[in-house]
Amino acid sequence: MGVEHHWDFRLLGPLRVDCAGRHVALRSAKQQVLLAALLLRAGDVVSTDELIDTLWGERPPGGARSTLQAHVMRLRRSLRGGDLISTAQGGYVIRVDPAHLDVSRFHELRWQAATAAETGDREQEARLLTEALTLWRGPALAGLDSERLRPAAAGLDEQRWATAERRNDMELELGRHDQLIDELGVLVTEQPLRERFWAQLMRALHLSGRQAQALDAYRRASEVLAEELGVDPNAELRELHLAVLADSTEPVSAPVRRAPPESASEPIREGLCHLPPAVADFSGREADVELLHSALAAEGRCFRVHTITGQGGAGKTSLAVHVAHRVREHHPDGQFYLDLRGTEPNPVRPAEALDRLLRGLGTPGSAIPTSLDHRIDLYRERLADRRVLVILDNAADEAQVRPLLPGTSASSMLVTSRGVLAGLEAAQVVRLDVLPLEDALELLRQAVGEARVAAEPEAAAGIAEYCGRLPLALRVAAARLVARPHWRLAQLASRLSDERRRFDELRVGDLDVRASLASSYDGLEARERCAFRLLSLQDAPDFPAWVAAPLLGVGLERAEDVVEALVDARLVEYVGRDALGQARYRLHDLLRVFGREAAEGEHAEHPGSRIGALFEVWRELAERANAALPQHGPRLHDAPQVISGTARTLGSRLVDGNEAAWFDAEWHGLRAVVEQSVQLGLHDQAARIAAASAAFCDLRARFDDWDRVNDIGVAELRRGGDADPRAEAVLLLQRGLLRGRQHRFDEAAADFERARDGFTRAGDAAGAGHAWHGIGWMHEWQGRQDAARLCHQRAMANLVDVGDPQGKLEVLCSLGAIERRSGAFDVSADLLDRACRLAECESDKQARLAAVLERGRLHQAMGEVAEARRLVEESLALAQGLHDPDMTANIRLLLADIQLMAGSTEAAREQIDRALAFFEEKGERVGSAWAWRLLAEVALVSGDTGTGLELAERAVAATAGLHLPHEYARALRQQGRGLALAGRLEEAERSRRMAVAVFEESGFHSEAAAVRGESERLAADR
Repeated sequence: MGVEHHWDFRLLGPLRVDCAGRHVALRSAKQQVLLAALLLRAGDVVSTDELIDTLWGERPPGGARSTLQAHVMRLRRSLRGGDLISTAQGGYVIRVDPAHLDVSRFHELRWQAATAAETGDREQEARLLTEALTLWRGPALAGLDSERLRPAAAGLDEQRWATAERRNDMELELGRHDQLIDELGVLVTEQPLRERFWAQLMRALHLSGRQAQALDAYRRASEVLAEELGVDPNAELRELHLAVLADSTEPVSAPVRRAPPESASEPIREGLCHLPPAVADFSGREADVELLHSALAAEGRCFRVHTITGQGGAGKTSLAVHVAHRVREHHPDGQFYLDLRGTEPNPVRPAEALDRLLRGLGTPGSAIPTSLDHRIDLYRERLADRRVLVILDNAADEAQVRPLLPGTSASSMLVTSRGVLAGLEAAQVVRLDVLPLEDALELLRQAVGEARVAAEPEAAAGIAEYCGRLPLALRVAAARLVARPHWRLAQLASRLSDERRRFDELRVGDLDVRASLASSYDGLEARERCAFRLLSLQDAPDFPAWVAAPLLGVGLERAEDVVEALVDARLVEYVGRDALGQARYRLHDLLRVFGREAAEGEHAEHPGSRIGALFEVWRELAERANAALPQHGPRLHDAPQVISGTARTLGSRLVDGNEAAWFDAEWHGLRAVVEQSVQLGLHDQAARIAAASAAFCDLRARFDDWDRVNDIGVAELRRGGDADPRAEAVLLLQRGLLRGRQHRFDEAAADFERARDGFTRAGDAAGAGHAWHGIGWMHEWQGRQDAARLCHQRAMANLVDVGDPQGKLEVLCSLGAIERRSGAFDVSADLLDRACRLAECESDKQARLAAVLERGRLHQAMGEVAEARRLVEESLALAQGLHDPDMTANIRLLLADIQLMAGSTEAAREQIDRALAFFEEKGERVGSAWAWRLLAEVALVSGDTGTGLELAERAVAATAGLHLPHEYARALRQQGRGLALAGRLEEAERSRRMAVAVFEESGFHSEAAAVRGESERLAADR
């Protein structure tokens, strides 16, 4: 039937589906990924497990197989009832005419071209390859978000470029170089690292007599390769360059033609070198150099990891790079270097390291998987049977290194670390001690010159000893001497001997490195030294320049100037720009320690108060950002406190309109601020920042991070022994909210109860009221409506007493919902009317949303469909205006429920599909189960009883384990409808009875009455 309907499927670019020449839109991202996965294996069965992996990777939702079935059902519906997709043993298969699938057509044309090549018909080969390339509309599968599809897409892209290379060779052989120049110009722009295209462009220009442009192409290729990969052009490009320079009248010969490769990524270039430059003044370590050289140069050896260990500054990196350059010829497939930053606050994670290595190996970014395991597999596949050398510098531990080990014996690895890394399998360890005195002096000779050292041998020996004979410290000292050729060595030796460097154990630890840092520190202006000391006191892993403003009490521009001066002095490191465009900086761990030691001697600075001022700015910005984000559940309404012009300026410049992005950029720093605030006794600060992070973590589903922030705060408060009861109560309130959102109801209730007690001890009636509301909220979720009502009434009493209108409004909505469930519609209407009036007075859109939404639910329960629909549509607009995707999806389902009541089946289906796509992407089981229940109703209304019953049973199974009795009862009610329509009346009645029992037990009396009414009507119709 697919052929009869003239279906056309295109994967060579963005996914596109056409039927009889008309575009068919697939709105769901999951449907698009599912269809692409089937089309890539058209005609073959794709297993259910493979499809689940393709759609969700390592985090499939609960009931993934049932969810997959629902996606297949919706995809079939989108394909207008065609029988293209069939259920097969263990999976699904799509059958399409190869002539109407661009991937199949592409492969067919390449095969025909290869056949033409075998017969020597170059014209035919060129024509067929050109026709194959016209099928492409952009990168394969562009826009599809699936880690599992990326290798396939990358493989197709590689075949595209290989086909273009082959076609270009044919056109050049056929003398059509003039016509090819413009297209080659486009190709080198799209694929600037593909040297073959540069060679073809140079050849075409040269053959066309455009020598200057050919030379310019070589220049541009050289610049791109040097900037992006740090390598020179390959032999082919260099030979072409010489030929063009010689202005040879003979055509530049083309390389031997090859069949287009099938690899999923760029082939590793011969001789690709990513090593840093060798250290010019390297000296000593002869035994270690020979040991490593012999091991790495040995042929037919077993793979071994070689680790170089020693204290900071011992020369581990210099030794590794020096040896690597000596054994380059023994690793012809490439040499790579990666700094793992194991001594820094944020070491490179294995997944990030693999991303960099894979890109260095020529793998397109689009082909790199997101999961660690899949990156490991691809990395080892790329290195299989190749001789590659990898240097991993500054490794933290074995766990950081182990995922980066090659999988074959053909490659080698050098790892440097301060630790021994004895846990690495088959590891050979080279332990570096300090340099012998003669080697240390040789390093100085090579760096500053033989004559200067020979002129002052005692001063040179003194410098070597003061530097602990550590290469790093020696190079710092040597660098100062090179920069100051007028200095005598004795002058530097005298500086190194001052009291800050009088340590009995100069060779222990990093004392020598601290001494070298002091020389840079002493050269700063007073304000810059102060800034360095104060910046070292914060625990944030990195920071923007503005943090210096509250620390120093200066403006933002002056703060940036000071930080940049520290960068110039190499005391602060620039690490890049964040999503907001801010430059970010960090202090190396040794620099941080040195700065804190320096700060201890500056008692006049009152560093604690300066850090407190900084943390107040962090707190105010967090509260400002939080206030604009969607809020769910009971929350405090402490008024934001703008404490400085700095905070106001930063708020308008960075936060407003970018609230979630600001949290994204500063999240790790805010976590550190919470912990450090508690350690410094700034308990209220810590509690308020933690509270202000709640909405962001909810929005991003960062529940683990949110849990950690609150747990850290609570633990640190208790560790101090004199906990601030209100600060602890704020944290417990937030943790209760988190656990409630995770359906950990008993834990959440316990946190809310302890928060209530803490607020009570602190004399905070409003806080205790919000905690009471949280306890009631947990009772509501678990179907204990009477207990919930009592808690909300206690909350209301507290909030009325202290005049908290926002909190009062939230509790009114909760009470209105309880009365609606119990069937007391008049009481509910009165409560919700009060909530709506209060929302109007407060001009609070979030509060108005809650009130209007509850009014819509009430009118639905009363059967007033038109008014319910109006109010819920108003709620949907409010939620979209607040950029609240979670609430928007929930309201879509409520609207769909009302549309079904009104008979608007197709409109309901659209809302359900959009909501279900969101919930499944987020892994939200409650929302997904609700959507399945409504889809079951759509199917039943449409006469598809089998599908409706299947979906209803899936909803029952999903809600049975969620501890949400009302949702379980609603699913049972839907199941009863399906069973009745299927003629299974006894089973239907059993499901309805169970639904009534659960509704009654959980206080949903109005819904229980509705189910009883259904049973009575069905009994009367028999």
